[in-house]
Amino acid sequence: MVKNILFISFLLASSVSLMSCSSDEDDEGGINFSDCSLNGPNFSISDVVGNWTATQANFDIPGTSQQIDVVAEGGTATLNVQSNGAFTLLITESGASSESTTGDLAFCEGLFTVRYDDAPNDPEILQGSLNDGVFTITGSVEYDVDGDGSDDNAFVILKMERS
Repeated sequence: MVKNILFISFLLASSVSLMSCSSDEDDEGGINFSDCSLNGPNFSISDVVGNWTATQANFDIPGTSQQIDVVAEGGTATLNVQSNGAFTLLITESGASSESTTGDLAFCEGLFTVRYDDAPNDPEILQGSLNDGVFTITGSVEYDVDGDGSDDNAFVILKMERS
């Protein structure tokens, strides 16, 4: 659940055209993360280093009325980004245990890319922006929107401010 939220958050942060990386792909046809960079054309990882607290963490299942906004429902979402691109995303729904997701952020092939520690060979791309101190991430992720214990294909909007 947290992995998907983090992925979406970072995808949003990279919605702008970013500096290009090598177009070499790994053996499975994906992104070769080692060819990526910490610098993009509109913002860099150094611009988002530090602690962020979500003011909105909305997940919805497209085509349905099923959605959850973790923050609006009394939960929290926090993100810590380190200068080397390493991150930790912590999501706590109201009345539930926290879920932590860790990984690395970079700009690959012109896109903001997230590589999760638990799936290092499967980096994902999100959309993102940094405007007036608000770090916004949007995109398709997996998150248990309906609370049934299984991740759903969801669209996320994660808006964060420095904490």
